[in-house]
Parts: sequence; C-alpha cells; structure tokens
Amino acid sequence: MRCAAGIPSPLCATTPVTSRAVVSNREVGVSGLRSMVLGACLWVGCSSSVENGAAPPVETPADVTQTPTPGAETPAPQEPTPEPQVPPPATSAACSGPDGTARLAWSYDAAWNRTVDFRGAMDGDGHTYWTECESSYWVDKDPSQLACQLVSVTSEGTERYRRDLPPPGAWGVHTVAGGQLFVTGRLALLSARDSTTGQERWSVSLGAVKDEDPQAHHGLRIASLVLSPPYLIALVHDMFGDAGAEDLLVAVHAETGAVAWKEPVPPVHAPLVVDTEGNVYGGASDVLEQRTELFSYAADGQLRWRTQRTGVLEPTAVDGGTLMLGRAELVDAATGAPIATLATASAESFYYSLGRSSSTFGRTAMQADRLLVLPDMRCTTEGCPTTTHPGGTFLYGLDPSSGAVRWHRAVGTWPMSPLLTQRGSLLLVDRPVAETCGEHACTGEEAALGSFLRELDQDGNELSACALLGKAPYITPPALHRGRVVLGAWTNWNASNDWTQRMSIRAFDMTAPAEPASSGWVSAGGGNSRSGQTKPTGAAAQARAPGR
Repeated sequence: MRCAAGIPSPLCATTPVTSRAVVSNREVGVSGLRSMVLGACLWVGCSSSVENGAAPPVETPADVTQTPTPGAETPAPQEPTPEPQVPPPATSAACSGPDGTARLAWSYDAAWNRTVDFRGAMDGDGHTYWTECESSYWVDKDPSQLACQLVSVTSEGTERYRRDLPPPGAWGVHTVAGGQLFVTGRLALLSARDSTTGQERWSVSLGAVKDEDPQAHHGLRIASLVLSPPYLIALVHDMFGDAGAEDLLVAVHAETGAVAWKEPVPPVHAPLVVDTEGNVYGGASDVLEQRTELFSYAADGQLRWRTQRTGVLEPTAVDGGTLMLGRAELVDAATGAPIATLATASAESFYYSLGRSSSTFGRTAMQADRLLVLPDMRCTTEGCPTTTHPGGTFLYGLDPSSGAVRWHRAVGTWPMSPLLTQRGSLLLVDRPVAETCGEHACTGEEAALGSFLRELDQDGNELSACALLGKAPYITPPALHRGRVVLGAWTNWNASNDWTQRMSIRAFDMTAPAEPASSGWVSAGGGNSRSGQTKPTGAAAQARAPGR
C-alpha cells in the first residue's frame, strides 16, 4: 500500500500518531485500481479514498481586468480595507507547503461502508462537526435503522467525542451557536446538542407540527435551518407533495425546542436567508412558469412583505438592508422593491459545485456599500469579459449599489465561496483556470484535475494560489480558524454504482493567521450555513469599529 507524501498516516508514520481523527488517506494512484483497493479494505478497514494524492501543478496567476469608470481611465488597483487590529499577511505570496502547495495539517477518512455528512460546520474555537451513518448500499437495513454517529474534532484534528445518534438516521449538522449544535434527521426531526459533549439537550418532531399523520412524515425533511435569536427557523419541505402542496416555516426556541410560531408557504427549493435583525427571507420559485413568490417574515412571525416576480429569483444574501436575489438582482430588504440589476443577470448560469453544497447560498461575499464578489459564467453587459477561457467561469467584483462590474478575473470551474477574511482578503477554492472540466474531467471516471486554494485582495488580484491534495472535488466552502482551512472532499466522486457519500475531511494551513470577517454575509467559523450575524449588544457592540 502506497502513502501519499505529506499525509499523516498510522500505516506510514515515522512518529506516533495520537489523534483518532488524523488517519490515513491511503489514496491509490489510479481509479482503475478501485476494485482491488475496495477488496483490500473489506479485510483491513482502510479508508475509501481512491484518488491520486498528488497536487496539481503551480499556476501562473490569471489577469484581473478593471472596468473603466465612464469618462475616466482604468482605475489603479486599490489595497483592500482591513478590519481594525488585524495586520495584513507578512508573506502573502507564499504557500505553507513545498512546491506551491498548501500544507496538510490533518485529514480524516471514515470507514469505506459509511456515508459522511459534512457541511463545513465549525465553531468559533475551530472545532469541526460532522455525522457518519452506515451506508444503505452496503448494509441490509431499513434506512430508519442505519447506525449514525455525531463526530467532533479539535482544530488540531484530535477527536473530542463520537456520540451515537438514535433512529431514524440521515442526521446532519446544520449550524453551531451559543454552545449548541443544531442537527436534523429523517422525518423532519430537529435536535439541539451540547457542542462540548455531544449530549442531546432537546428534540422536536417538526413533521408532527406540519402533519398529524405519522405516515406523512416519511416524505418530510428540514430543507433549511437558520438562526433568528431567540429562535431557530426551519423550513419543513414535502419531497413528495402534490401540486398545490405547501411547505411550513416553523420557529422554535433555541434553548428549549418549544414551537413559537408557524406559517405555511409555497414550496421553497433554496435555503432561507436571515438578516442581523432576525428577519427571514425566502423564495418559492417555479422553473417551468418562470416566476417566484418572494416573502419576508419578522422574527416574531409577522409577515413583513410578499411579492410576485418574473423569473427564478431566490434570496441568496442580505446585508445592511439590501437583499440579493440569485446572482441577478438587488432589492430593498424592507419592502422587496427592486434596487438594481446585477451585471451577472446576463450570464448563462449553472450549478457550481457538487454534493450537499450545490446551492448558491455560500457563493457570495457581500458587505453593504462596500463589497459584492461572486462567481458566474461570462456576462454580456457593459464591463463584462469579452472572451471566454477554458475554465469557463469568472469571479466578479460588482458595485454593491448599482450592480455594475468593477473588475473580473478568470477562475477555474466550480468555485467554492468566496469567503471574506478579517484582513479584507477573499478565499476561493477552484479548479485550474486553464483546464476545461467538461462532463468528465472533474467528476467522471477520467477525472484528472486538482484544486487550488486562492487568496485574493478585494480588487481580484491574486495574493497566493496553493495547490490542494488530490483530485477529488472539494464540495464544502472553506471553514476558517486562525489561518487553518477545513474542507470536505468527495472521495468516491468517480463511483458510478455506489451512492455512499465518502468524504475526506482535510485541514490546510495558510501562511499567516486569518479569521472570517466579523461583518457582512459571513458566519462564525466560515462554514457554509451562512445566516448572517447576531446583532451585537452592550460591550460587544461598543467594541466594533464604526461601519463594521
């Protein structure tokens, strides 16, 4: 068995490995050996990864095109505005590993017959959380009886605990706040658990809140969960609902699980969005009819506004009283009235990622009146790229008031995030810019492209581009803590007949300490459950600089 260079492994380690979470990646060089490796794993219990452990070659930085101001010359790139008391990186152009790679701090691979649900959940101390369940493909059990566990590791990858989860399975960690994990399972179950111990604090069946018939609960799931203190607001979706079926917005007290209010809404197919005041936004879209019913409720359940719009325009981010719809429009968060059309509304968009992170919810860096950065295909209005490139995707810096293009740069296919940091830089994970993913190059049997962790300034200029381990697609946005980035790689992306979602959870180091921004469309820890920030009060509010 071959061990990839630089990967901590108990089978190849020259020094003792004390962490249960830092285990072998055991990645074999070619996908044609998959069946051989799987047969060996049946005997020795090795990990599921079958991708090439090599990182992609170092790239030449892509050019950034600044959009000229009308009647003026192209503006010179400006330095990003760092948040107070956070120094800029000392060696921003360097990578933490050898030969232009990001240093692997730790990695974890579950057993070959377990499916992993990791959504980038991380708390403010850098602890990471995910769930593991037996795979129904390999275990002859009713789906409701599959054994599941809640797992947490420290920022160093050391296992903190592993707790058994009760039936009915399919558990996933949505978010963590106030010392509690909020976890959902089949039949629209919602559970709060102590983040330090993993012990359950309370559990409530939102399926029973929506429908008194237990048989109907099998088609229900919690499609979205956001924090609106003192409540959690859940969207209960009927996966098998007939025409005219409704979803249900349910608010429960975060400390007790008691239901505070509920409101029926049309079927919603995108995550909810919530602002710093606790107002929640959603959009029920009909792709065939090309229309969307947008709505907003206050934290206490009072309807603020409801409006019909043409097209598929689901809320994706909100900050400073401005709500973004898809990658197409800015509207007034207080009324739903249009403010501006984004230049990227002219782009022919597509899904940017794989697995459980395929929504647009975590694809935008937004700070009201300051910053709006998002990826999309080539747009066609003023200031847009005039030519395409093999990767086919661009990162756009847009004016947060008018939606016009400020700058654009070529990026690789299926970019993840960007994530805004406290020092004003942007973190982005993408594929090589000069390569075409097409149908198979990034996800099929012939996948041959790796990924990069890029750091950019707010004008799109590249500060560093560090190659990441392996060729499996990274399907979670960056979770950041003190310069350590945790990502989830889908390691059996090239398996055509096994629906087990095997994931390798990997932590990479940056060259300098960095934290997620403390304002704008960013959540604590930088995970992908971005639902805004709780409005600071008292000393916390006074500690914030004006405008932050």
